[in-house]
Amino acid sequence: MTDAPEAARLARTLRVRWLILIVPSAMYFFSYFHRVSTTVVAGDLMRAFSITASSLATLSAVYPWVFVVMALVAGSLVETLGPRWTLAAGGAAMGLGAVIFGFAPGFGVAVLGRLLVGLGASVILISFLSLAAAWFRPNEFGMIVGLSQTVGNVGGLVASSPLALLVEAIGWRSSFLVIGAVTFLVGAAAALFVKDRPEAAGLASVNPIEPGRTTFADVLRGIPDVALNPRTWPPLIAAGGIFASLIAFQGLWGVPYFTQVYGLSRLEAAAVTSWLAIGIVVGAPVVGRISDRWLVARRLPMVVFTAIYALCWLPLVVPDLKLPVTLLAPFCLFMGFMSCGLVLVWSCVREVNNPERVGIAIGFCNLPIFLGFAVLQWLTGLVLDANWTGLAIAGVRIYPPAAYRSAFAVCLAVAVAAAVAAVFVTETRCRNVWTARAA
Repeated sequence: MTDAPEAARLARTLRVRWLILIVPSAMYFFSYFHRVSTTVVAGDLMRAFSITASSLATLSAVYPWVFVVMALVAGSLVETLGPRWTLAAGGAAMGLGAVIFGFAPGFGVAVLGRLLVGLGASVILISFLSLAAAWFRPNEFGMIVGLSQTVGNVGGLVASSPLALLVEAIGWRSSFLVIGAVTFLVGAAAALFVKDRPEAAGLASVNPIEPGRTTFADVLRGIPDVALNPRTWPPLIAAGGIFASLIAFQGLWGVPYFTQVYGLSRLEAAAVTSWLAIGIVVGAPVVGRISDRWLVARRLPMVVFTAIYALCWLPLVVPDLKLPVTLLAPFCLFMGFMSCGLVLVWSCVREVNNPERVGIAIGFCNLPIFLGFAVLQWLTGLVLDANWTGLAIAGVRIYPPAAYRSAFAVCLAVAVAAAVAAVFVTETRCRNVWTARAA
């Protein structure tokens, strides 16, 4: 039986734990902002650095490639340094990278800036979810993951129309200098205010399983356990397919597509694309709630949402299904909402792996997910350039509708593969089912 003082400490933990997520939420806001910001300034970058679509895709793909390289390193940092200092370092790197990007005199320096941004951003979500695992109960984790994606996609929203307005007002270079300075300050706040676990703040733990002290040797042993667990992979493939195709549209080609195919202005195109983020802002916590509380299941919601998301690519690929301008915003809202099946990936992977190695399991998710993101950015850029007819206006290549349809057909294929993978996700009933034998 819990004594009165311990019950009081636990009650205080339950009251203050949401405050712990304020700074990491702000950090993830900026992480997602940087992830999709290149779509708004795509034309400016092509003009400033005299680059093609494939080169622009390469610049954008630097971000996810860093995530791939850092996937296991980031999880290791969280396990050894703790989320607090990992968040602080990530904010410093993102801020510095954005400033370098804004000052970049040439394409090479711009790539360096994006590399640093990606380096810092690669540790943010892992730190966020590690904090959530320490401060919240296991049956609340799916909801917290959903809320993290809501916060992130608010960053995606700000990286659309508001960023477009800022760029119109002060230019793309000055915009990134301001963003870099603010990001750096948020990183400093992480060092000052974040606590890794309730016990570090003199509060009671909320979790029945407490991770032990992690050494680097423990990390090295934990990585193969996650990678060789066959139940790890179906949710990763499903989420990776959704994420790679979604960000190819939301974070790179959406605004150019709407401006060049539908004749919208940059501000109008950014406004339409922002409805993808609104859909995710609304959908992510809903999916987490459905999974955690209503269905108490992982596979069914992931299968349903992923399958419907795959169908959303048909109007972008099939000429006879092309949408009128009036339906573009509702379509993006619906597509963003249905993409939210991907938010269950961290719960699915966490629940089939060793509960004492949360950081490693969550960090490993980044490797295949962002590998798919990087490859698809590059591949869609190649497809666009292969279908370019030679038209350019003010130094910006103009691609015909058929070129975009070809690029989006690749995204459709990836989304269909994601839907198939979702069928093979292990049903955990929202509890950890890991055993050494199963892994």
